[in-house]
Amino acid sequence: MSYFEKCLTSDGLFFQKEKRALYKYLLEINKCFYVNQANQLLDKGIITRIIANGEATYFLKDRKVNYSARKLNSDEIYLNLRDVKLNRNRRYSIRKLEKFFAQCDVDVVSNFPIPGRFPKEESGYGFNAYPFYTLAYYANGRNYLKGIVKKLRTKDKEMLTKLRNL
Repeated sequence: MSYFEKCLTSDGLFFQKEKRALYKYLLEINKCFYVNQANQLLDKGIITRIIANGEATYFLKDRKVNYSARKLNSDEIYLNLRDVKLNRNRRYSIRKLEKFFAQCDVDVVSNFPIPGRFPKEESGYGFNAYPFYTLAYYANGRNYLKGIVKKLRTKDKEMLTKLRNL
């Protein structure tokens, strides 16, 4: 089993550094997919994505995108979990949506993993208040200058190498 497959099961993604590395990895390997998904969302206004054992539905309304998630084969839906505001520049909005989609994929995978050796207890939907693509994540919502320094010092190379190796 590859490290990526382990991250998709309940055997992985226990720590923030693993989630952050998975975010960067998904952003890297799914670039074309996320661009296509962003274009579909901007054209249609709603799209759905299934990843691991969960489903995310994205809604566009008044240049604001939010998503809802649910476990596959479940009626319980977690609404309006995270949102992002877009501007009128389509290219910039697509780039912003790529990061948003990768963050949401990590949220869905960590909440609804594929069952593994260690079953995950159902306890609601948890996610970071600040997404990985913002300086607020690195600054913990405080001093953004410290956030820049912390972001530059963050080392995900080892985890990314593990994810890239099949």
